[in-house]
Parts: sequence; C-alpha cells; structure tokens
Amino acid sequence: MIKLGVIEKVRYYLNYYLLPLIRPDWRLHTYHLHKRCNSVGAGCRANGPISGFHKNVHLGDHVHFNGCSILGDGEIRIGRHFHSGENLVILTQNHNYDSKDAIPYDNIKLTHKTTIKDFVWCGHQVTLVPGVTIGEGAVIAAGAVVTKDVPDFAIVGGNPAKVIKYRDIEQFSDLKKQGRFHQ
Repeated sequence: MIKLGVIEKVRYYLNYYLLPLIRPDWRLHTYHLHKRCNSVGAGCRANGPISGFHKNVHLGDHVHFNGCSILGDGEIRIGRHFHSGENLVILTQNHNYDSKDAIPYDNIKLTHKTTIKDFVWCGHQVTLVPGVTIGEGAVIAAGAVVTKDVPDFAIVGGNPAKVIKYRDIEQFSDLKKQGRFHQ
C-alpha cells in the first residue's frame, strides 16, 4: 500500500473533492444553456459560468462560451461557430437617461436586439453594448468595448472598439467552403 504524505493528501483532496465544487463541470453550464434559451443549435457548449440567459436568446450550431453574462431582456441571436473568451458581457438593455421625469434616468428600460453573425470570435473580457451587430467572421480583441456595429471580416479592438484591420476574405471563404471549422 502506498502511503501519501501530507502534501499529497491535501493536493488529492483539493483536486478531487474541492475543485469540482468550485469549478463545476462544463456539462452543468451547457445544461443551463438548453434550459434557459429559446433555441440552441447542435454542439453548443458552455465551458465556464454563464448568467442571464433567457427566452429571447437564440444560439446557432457549435456556439462555445467560456463564461458569459447577459444583462437585459433584449433579443440576442448568435450565429454558427461562435467562440468567446472568458467573461464576455452582452448588454441588451439600457436606462432612459433622456427623460423629462427624473435624473439621471427614469424607470423606463430601453431594450435592443443584439446580433452576432456566423464565425465570430470574441476574446477575453469583451463587452457588447445594446443594439450592436457583429458581422460574419469578425474578431473582437480582448478587453474591447463594442459600441457600434462591426463589419464582416473586421478585426476590432479598444475602448471604444475600432477596426484594426480585416481578415483575408479569400482565405476565409476557402476554409468555409472546405468546412474547416474549429470545434
């Protein structure tokens, strides 16, 4: 019989008893996607914690989240083969700050639709404000705050996010035709 030292016992306890309680299995997060969203395509997966998903969320095939929070009840449509880094925040609702009744805002909530088209990749800590549309094949750099629509194939970054450059559309189209998608 192998005798474990104190350090090995602590490591074993942390890895096999405590860690699963702190960081639940991806299957649990994915289960919540299916229970909360209006429609969920094939192969969707949540590898990290998710919150705020609701009946106005529609997910295409092979959508992968590594942690995402949705704030607001607005409609969200996410296309096929979407990938996110950790801590993506999607805002779909805002306060009415242009009110004649109260400042800094009144009790009216302004809801907007957010659309993310096919083959989009959002890096870590990305924030999407209400009402934006992210074009097909766009890449959103880590830490970006997207305040305006992003064109197809654009690579954007910054706060507010600005176009840095565009993807090679010919190469993108060839890979798409060949069905070479990251799973």
